[in-house]
Amino acid sequence: MKFKIILFCLTLISCQQEDYFFGDIKAPENINVEYQIVGASTETPYGDGTGEVIFTSSADNSLSFSYSIKGADYLAPSGQMVHLFSDPGVQTYTVSVVAIGVGGLKSTKTVQIDVYVEYIPPPDLITMLTSDSQRTWRVKNGSPFHFGLGPFEGEEPFAWYSAAPNEKSYTGMYDDRYIFNIDGTFTHLTNETVFGFEEYLNADFGPSDQEANSLGEVDHYPLEDYSEQWSLSGPGGVETLSLTGNAFISFYVGNHIYKILERTPNEMLLQVTESDEGYEWYFRLIAED
Repeated sequence: MKFKIILFCLTLISCQQEDYFFGDIKAPENINVEYQIVGASTETPYGDGTGEVIFTSSADNSLSFSYSIKGADYLAPSGQMVHLFSDPGVQTYTVSVVAIGVGGLKSTKTVQIDVYVEYIPPPDLITMLTSDSQRTWRVKNGSPFHFGLGPFEGEEPFAWYSAAPNEKSYTGMYDDRYIFNIDGTFTHLTNETVFGFEEYLNADFGPSDQEANSLGEVDHYPLEDYSEQWSLSGPGGVETLSLTGNAFISFYVGNHIYKILERTPNEMLLQVTESDEGYEWYFRLIAED
């Protein structure tokens, strides 16, 4: 009987010690939005024609941010985001910045920005990507140099690592399909799981019950098929593919802007910079049709 009484008392003490105080839950306030149009000057107030804009936002009581542009949402946990606008000429865009606080409370600030885009995609690039209607792509996993890593702004793709043919067959990458439609829609057929870094997957899509490996990668992160938008631009003369929302290709590194380094009528080599780290990842895609 004494043992039960002591145990009951200890339980009461334990319960009392687990009583936490979180303080007032406040919505974010004092949102500050700054942006830099790349190449903007007195002579070129709307930019140099690349359409590249760097956004930086801050707010009191905020934990994360997202941006809404032309109906697409982009998560930006730190408040900083680089966006490539693609509509030719000088266009006015409405950008809504959402500050997310404790308990999911949100506050929004909207700004308008005028951006000049000189780039017009070459017709053969559109044809390659969409077959002038719809085209399906996949990682060219049966060949060398289909997935790899290099230093930030490195001159040599795959300088640090290149996967051997079918090396990543144990992941959810090789069975993914990427569909580009002429109307600008993009569909990612995931076959229910994808491959990527846990840090970025959890931040952008939410936690899963899948454990990361020693490199911080989740081999089979659960994700249903989804659709977003694609667009093309040419910053610095480099053909560049941008996807809206959290859309991605091959391996999730938290970025949605892909440089097209090489292309033939049926293949293309893409480069994407890993968010927060500055590493360059490379993917070689091949058309299925």
